[in-house]
Amino acid sequence: MNSIIERQQTILRAWTVVLFIVHCFFFMSTAQGKVTVGLRGGLQLAHMSFNADALSSSNRVGFFAGPTLRITTPILGMGIDVSGFYDQSQLKADGHTLTAHSVVVPAHLRFGINLFKNVGVFAFAGPQLRFNVGDDVERWTDASTDKMFLLQTTTLGANLGAGVLIGKLEASLIYHIPLGKTADFTWNDLRQQLKGETWNHAKSSVDSWRLSVAYYF
Repeated sequence: MNSIIERQQTILRAWTVVLFIVHCFFFMSTAQGKVTVGLRGGLQLAHMSFNADALSSSNRVGFFAGPTLRITTPILGMGIDVSGFYDQSQLKADGHTLTAHSVVVPAHLRFGINLFKNVGVFAFAGPQLRFNVGDDVERWTDASTDKMFLLQTTTLGANLGAGVLIGKLEASLIYHIPLGKTADFTWNDLRQQLKGETWNHAKSSVDSWRLSVAYYF
């Protein structure tokens, strides 16, 4: 029951942050620029790494989708975009595959130039907040070893990327850099338990590449 309540509170906090950011950007931009609303989605390739040599890293594919807001400013070529989307990623810890469910809120400062009529290129960078809305703890047993994977409730990262805009359609490639750990992984075999020894512990972080497509109304 407590985990369900905590998950609901995390979801509420995530959407509160999304609505607050959109609210601030909307009122800031209505007096100074143009606001365009759209939908964004795509695929991502996540790479999990550990600070323990005994654990191998792995790549897994996921997807994301949700609303996006693009703001053009009076400064030539400068703009802002902010999104709030649902993200589902597969992670692999020591041979065991887990599925992470998150609400992700990226906000980017962007600079673009027009190449032709209705065709332009742009680059962007900015912070990203990720709120875990799925199970944050998963435990399993492999042979005689008990294992536990604990996802952080909230994580902070940074995004870098570039893309092309053709009319109302936008495509971009994004690299996400984690700022801090994403999860904790612990394990303990039967012999250690009988001896009363402590669990082994490793920290993990997840960086990712995203292929994103957005359509603006």
